[in-house]
Amino acid sequence: MYISVDMGATKTRIASSENLTTLVKVKRFYTNKNPITQKQIISSGIDELTSGKNLDFICFGVPGVVDRQAGNFVKVPNYKEIGGKPFTTLLDQKYLGNAFVENDAALGAIGEAVLGAGKDFKRVGYLTFGTGTGGALVVKKDDGDFGYESGEPGHTIIIPGGRAAPSCNHAGCMEAYTSGHSFEALFNIKPQNCSDKDVWAKYAEYVNLGLNTLYVTWKCDVFIIGGSMALEYDLFSEFLKAPVPVVRSLTLDDAGVYGGFTLTKQILALK
Repeated sequence: MYISVDMGATKTRIASSENLTTLVKVKRFYTNKNPITQKQIISSGIDELTSGKNLDFICFGVPGVVDRQAGNFVKVPNYKEIGGKPFTTLLDQKYLGNAFVENDAALGAIGEAVLGAGKDFKRVGYLTFGTGTGGALVVKKDDGDFGYESGEPGHTIIIPGGRAAPSCNHAGCMEAYTSGHSFEALFNIKPQNCSDKDVWAKYAEYVNLGLNTLYVTWKCDVFIIGGSMALEYDLFSEFLKAPVPVVRSLTLDDAGVYGGFTLTKQILALK
């Protein structure tokens, strides 16, 4: 049995699969801000989903930068309690021998690029707008494998000297204007409660600044929008303008766990 964990700043998903393609079961819960409690809930969820079967491999996604060589979480802006601490802060030691820890947005990008809205494109730019803003570029190879790079695109500066997101010190970064939290701070309304076209047009302006800035380096064939803001995609899609098509995620909430299984398949094939 294989396990994929997608731990976002707000929600965590744990999924099981027997073939790294089909989901057997998905457990969803709000991310607990106490790392000790979060670790206990994750361990309990893994035990529940494996149901006594052998656990072959775990892919674990977290909302930040990781150092696999040192086995540490480097910087996790929206879950600062684990920054600089070892992987065992959230994942039991018994799992680490057969585990791979990665940025959660990178896993979402892989899931969408291979199985979702990007499956027919070679270079896929994925952006997730949720509690924060993240994403990655996925590049598919002719042999079916893929490479990917994140680089924390949410911290790309789109308005020099502009506002800063609460979770970082990058004034004018993309996250400060495009995340769900930033939407509420900018427009004094939750995204799910907003139907004002002028507001959504202004929000799309910020998204467009990010897309066009990232395109210069990514040179992707498509941009895919994921995360909780993708649920409101129809309200701002008409205002989006980029050099390539911009589409909504197909796997939505499950992008990260699908990406975890897809990455696991490639990791095991290369062993």
